[in-house]
Amino acid sequence: MKNILRTLLLTGAALATNSVFATDLVCDVYPKGGAGNSTNGTSHCFAIDFSFGNSTSGKFYLENISKPINQVIWQGDASCSGGTSCSITVRAYSRESASALILYKDGTYETTNTAYMEYETGH
Repeated sequence: MKNILRTLLLTGAALATNSVFATDLVCDVYPKGGAGNSTNGTSHCFAIDFSFGNSTSGKFYLENISKPINQVIWQGDASCSGGTSCSITVRAYSRESASALILYKDGTYETTNTAYMEYETGH
């Protein structure tokens, strides 16, 4: 019984430690005309303006990086070739999403959360 409890406690501690030090994928959406946006820097970014345009720019990027990165493999709508950030075009009234597979220099890897961007205009 002691061994079972000890194993459960160690497993729980390992899982908690892993989530505390996890790298976060967040985003920014840049509306035209400098309109306000309070959701930048989160995993679900939203922007609105009245430019009547079809698209604006946005960026997915990694935060809380805890150890040296060897390579980043972007997935989803972020089709960049590496680096810790990925700039994209955000189409009006669509949802862009991305995640990243991070390969660390110590041989470990991590898959990030999925982040989402949305943009609306005056159309």
